[in-house]
Amino acid sequence: MRRIATVALSAVSGLAMTAATSGGTVVVKGKGFLAEVARSDSERARGLMYRAQLAKDRCMFFVYPEDGLHPIWMKNCLISLDVLWVAADGTVVEIQENVPPCSPLRGDDCPSYGGSQPARHFVEFAAGTFKRLGLKVGDRLSWDLKFDDGGSLKGGAAVPAAKAAPASHRKKK
Repeated sequence: MRRIATVALSAVSGLAMTAATSGGTVVVKGKGFLAEVARSDSERARGLMYRAQLAKDRCMFFVYPEDGLHPIWMKNCLISLDVLWVAADGTVVEIQENVPPCSPLRGDDCPSYGGSQPARHFVEFAAGTFKRLGLKVGDRLSWDLKFDDGGSLKGGAAVPAAKAAPASHRKKK
């Protein structure tokens, strides 16, 4: 039986970062996003359900312990999303843009999207993010996530260290 990960939004539409309290940063094409983390089965099932919006600088990172096919569906979602599936090394292996919400009138009869390529994780962003960034399959991203239990997950593409400001821009003492 094919396992479907539920795309979801937090139960209180006006509050950010309520679907999961773990978090961190995801960097895509040099742009940083504040990440919510869905790590447990229940967090992944809830995902971004019922949320009326997702800020342009936010995302939700769905953590899996191993590679697999991780299709999503949009039951109980209120907004369209851009979704990418990523290999453990940070390579984007699949993208779906502007994935539409599923009408509540359809009940459980919602289509699934993506997950046709083996991937370690997937990440959801506000619709329009990939077009804005020019994201495509083969691009790389990185992540630095902290979990409530004290654990962490850092991976993907190496993030270049910040360059020191030129001497002419440094404050003089």
